[in-house]
Amino acid sequence: MRGQVVLQGLRKAFGDVAAVGDVSLEVRGGEFLTLLGPSGCGKTTLLRMIAGFETPDAGRILISGRDVTVLPAYERPVNTVFQQYALFPHRTVAGNVAFGLEMQRRGRVDIAERVEKALEMVRLGGLGDRRPSQISGGQQQRVALARAVVLEPEVLLLDEPMAALDLKLRQEMRVEVKNLQERLGITFVFVTHDQEEALVMSDRIAVMNRGRVEQVGSPEALYDRPRTRFVADFLAVRNVLPATVVSVASGMAALRTRGGSSFQAADDG
Repeated sequence: MRGQVVLQGLRKAFGDVAAVGDVSLEVRGGEFLTLLGPSGCGKTTLLRMIAGFETPDAGRILISGRDVTVLPAYERPVNTVFQQYALFPHRTVAGNVAFGLEMQRRGRVDIAERVEKALEMVRLGGLGDRRPSQISGGQQQRVALARAVVLEPEVLLLDEPMAALDLKLRQEMRVEVKNLQERLGITFVFVTHDQEEALVMSDRIAVMNRGRVEQVGSPEALYDRPRTRFVADFLAVRNVLPATVVSVASGMAALRTRGGSSFQAADDG
């Protein structure tokens, strides 16, 4: 399927530090999936391996059914939006968005039409002649998004792109980025350590801890049915009750608390 990303047994170490350990994950074509976890959990390293900026020590990466594990970044059907937008200060907004198309040697008319469409899509129509220094931080982020989507990638990777924005702008951009993804219908893989950001924007979330994926599911499933103590703690689930499993039968687990109380809960494996 177009835009599907399949990770099979990915591993990556830097010296003696295992950044990513045996991660297998499927990102469905056209979905908004967030890699969520604390600093140092391996989420950005995982994203960089998908992008082609890091080579895995083991495992495979497939995009739209094609093995891209050893392909350089420029040959992969992906684009990346970084925390630092890396806009060219000497180019106009339109010139920044056009850069990738110019590298592909597209025709002048084609470039102009695509740039205009991309700027309208991110609500920057009429600002194409301005320099990055003449627009706000939120508008600069939209320029970075337009520059990425104008090339029509199968997958868009976003590495904490809203971390530099103030709270009000972040809240506004969450809605805009999600709406953009739904309009485009392409796969978004989004990295953040912000739980609220992930819960609000994502179709599914992969919670990472110490280089591994602890749980994958919809925001509702993760919040209502966390499978590990780490997931519950990280998502700030308050009703955590220590208990011991006494028995499991017919999909239900019988548990007993330290105080001797007994109750049942669904067994999700």
